[in-house]
Amino acid sequence: MIAVRKNKYMLRFASLLLAVLIGGCAATPPQQTSLPERQFPELENAPPDPHSIIAIDDPFEKFNRTMYNFNARFDRYVFLPVVSGYETVMPNFAQQGVTNFFNNLREVKYFINNLAQAKLTNTGVTLGRFVINSTIGIAGLWDPATHMGLYVRREDFGQTLGYWGVGSGPYLVLPIFGPSSVRDAGGLAFDFAVDNEIDLLNVNDDANKDGIRIALTTLKAIDTRKNTKFRYYETGSPFEYTLVRFAYLRMREVQVDK
Repeated sequence: MIAVRKNKYMLRFASLLLAVLIGGCAATPPQQTSLPERQFPELENAPPDPHSIIAIDDPFEKFNRTMYNFNARFDRYVFLPVVSGYETVMPNFAQQGVTNFFNNLREVKYFINNLAQAKLTNTGVTLGRFVINSTIGIAGLWDPATHMGLYVRREDFGQTLGYWGVGSGPYLVLPIFGPSSVRDAGGLAFDFAVDNEIDLLNVNDDANKDGIRIALTTLKAIDTRKNTKFRYYETGSPFEYTLVRFAYLRMREVQVDK
């Protein structure tokens, strides 16, 4: 019995690790996944921008620049080729169904964080979206709620912490996930825990469903990357690291303040 429980938790850890290795950020409209031909500059050796737009707390800059380069190479040589293959073999309607399905599961996270921020209207809209798309939309494969005027209210735990006055803390580039901050990294961990504990698909605590769980985790990661517009080294700027850092932190300020 002890060995079975040990194996179960090892498999759950492996599944979470797989999500970390191939996950992406929140879903955004799809974009062509063709790979640029330009070579990667060695950003870890790039001089700092002497005309920084704003003063940013980046005490881990050396690590962050190195991780930025690692993420760019992983994206180019592993992630985007997998996404390209997925788009080749999957019909467009099936891709949209997969996107809708995972977006519907995310409504639980949005509901919790809207409620935690006392945004009652958004909480009600999110609950309505989940109920409608889970029923009329057949387990979320379709999105009739949006056609009814119930638009998604995205909130994560990093935003919830910011709403209640927690500062972003130092800038941080996470493996694979990319731009973040100390606060947002903690929020990401909390949201993962919520997804794991609120097991809508009933696959987390059954060793017989490990294959299903890993397949769903992989498919979710591929779908998320497909729907993320950002592509490394397409800004055309030698100071891309600085620009991305500024854009991310500014975007999070806007999201917290809205």
